[in-house]
Amino acid sequence: MRLTLFALISLIAWLLGTGLWSPEPYRRVGFALDDWRQSYLLSDRHDRRIALIDIDERSLDAIGPWPWPRAVIAQIARNLFEQYHAKVVGLDILLPERGDAEGDSALLALGHRYPLVFAQAFDLSGDPDAPHTGHINSGRTEKANASRAPVASGFVANFFDDSDVCAGHVTPHADPDGVVRSIAPLIQFGGLTYPMFAWQLMTCRGAERPLPVSIESLPTNRRGLMNIPFQLGMRSFDVISALDVLAGTAPPALLTNRRVLIGSSSIGLTDHVASPIEPWLPAVVVHAELLSYLLDSEARGAFITSGRGLSMLWTACSIIIFALLFRRQRAPVALTVLLVTTSIWLAFVFSTRAVAAGLAALPLVPAAVYMLIQAPIEWISSQAEIRSFERRFSLYLPPTVLREIVRRRGLKAFTPERRQISVLFVDIEGYTRLAEQVPPEQLATMTDVILTRLTQCVYDTDGTLDKYIGDSLMAFWGAPLEQLDHADRALDCARAMLHEVDALNRCVDPVMGGQTIRVRIGVNSGGAVVGELGSTFRQSYTAIGDAVNVASRLQDYAKVVKTDLLIGQETGRLVNRHALRTFGNATLRGRITPELLYVLEEVGTDAAH
Repeated sequence: MRLTLFALISLIAWLLGTGLWSPEPYRRVGFALDDWRQSYLLSDRHDRRIALIDIDERSLDAIGPWPWPRAVIAQIARNLFEQYHAKVVGLDILLPERGDAEGDSALLALGHRYPLVFAQAFDLSGDPDAPHTGHINSGRTEKANASRAPVASGFVANFFDDSDVCAGHVTPHADPDGVVRSIAPLIQFGGLTYPMFAWQLMTCRGAERPLPVSIESLPTNRRGLMNIPFQLGMRSFDVISALDVLAGTAPPALLTNRRVLIGSSSIGLTDHVASPIEPWLPAVVVHAELLSYLLDSEARGAFITSGRGLSMLWTACSIIIFALLFRRQRAPVALTVLLVTTSIWLAFVFSTRAVAAGLAALPLVPAAVYMLIQAPIEWISSQAEIRSFERRFSLYLPPTVLREIVRRRGLKAFTPERRQISVLFVDIEGYTRLAEQVPPEQLATMTDVILTRLTQCVYDTDGTLDKYIGDSLMAFWGAPLEQLDHADRALDCARAMLHEVDALNRCVDPVMGGQTIRVRIGVNSGGAVVGELGSTFRQSYTAIGDAVNVASRLQDYAKVVKTDLLIGQETGRLVNRHALRTFGNATLRGRITPELLYVLEEVGTDAAH
């Protein structure tokens, strides 16, 4: 399941990162992130390289309603070049029809003499009946690396057809929500490509020295669109009324040696677009933002990249890290790391423009998939594992210890490991004689009663029931839950077992049929390997090692020396809560070295009874 999900997330991230697949929800998230970021990062820097000439309400009231005579427009442009010494002037105005001959001639003459850039717009709808109005200019032979530029189906251009006059397209791209976020640096039509308006303001008629980069190297997506880097807003540019320029009263310091764009903020002219930074932004500001971006890129000697590589690298690393975390760590740890890394990415996105629109959302995809899909699956899987764990361990552990193991260690508790434990063996003495004296059905019932009481003693001291061996029982303490007082707990259990046997012998129980029973107990401590052990056919949770063998030998030796409980040397060294009495040294069966043995102070031998 994890491998499948890893492969699926990797495939989705690759498709989204390369732009081969871009579903509407993903695009909307990308738009929202970029809009919030652009609004948050909007700079208060004042760009003194660019000035805007506004055909505002005041100018319309004084000069007259739009459209103005071409002679008026020509005069404004002439004043900008000759009186104010503007570096380049862009007319963000479409003039598709011829006006008065004198005014048209004056505009064309200025276009021949100065770096005056006209606007033209293309229809990218694919409609075969799109308009073909005016004459498009400044077409260039298509280059191979411009082949993904969008193809126009129509245009609205200017009244002239003159290859010596500069023109650039002013065709922003509106997303499905109506917001303008991108523009095509180049548009194809009739086998030629046409640069955008802001680019022509940088290159037309020697307005600037040759740029160190080409328009084809602008960062674009698979549809040939580049993100408009909204970072200033209208307040960051000097805005002068067209009336003041026409009258020659505009402050020269605001226009001299500047790149000047002529547009309109008048509501009546409806030359506005919805943008991430303002819902009703004058369209001329879009081209001013692009021009500012190109000037910054020229100063850097390279275009500011889209950050695609960074976004893809972060996404790839996130996929790998999240996959490893969900495999090896608990879900809370994995989810915490996921939330932290996602927060770091969002903080980075909102603090820099290094990642373009649409790519900021890419690293959120694996985070969302892991959180909304894998995390619930992992939780369901972990619950199933816990239930399986509880079913398996309920055979060995009391409920309180079982809950603690689940909380602390889970299935890791099954893994064999070396631990310090105390082991107890208890055996019903004379069981073979009982089997000869009572019917099998009564023997089974008696065995059930006795072992149930003995097992309850193990559970009451938080011990682990290892196994039943006929009429014997093996238990240990110190694993799977670590217990520093495991030796004392084992002796607590041994003493409780002896009391339970005495209680059974004193009570009148028809199950016991008047039979008196006796148990022999051996307790020893030491190192052992604890875990699920066995063969490929069957395994069980058990302990193996010398400490276990010695405990078994002690239980056998207790029968020989006629005592109820024998305690090994290491257990005697570890106990703190019990008073012990030295029993003596003994060499146990199968061992060479004698061992010092103990008994509980209150428990004696048969002779004492």
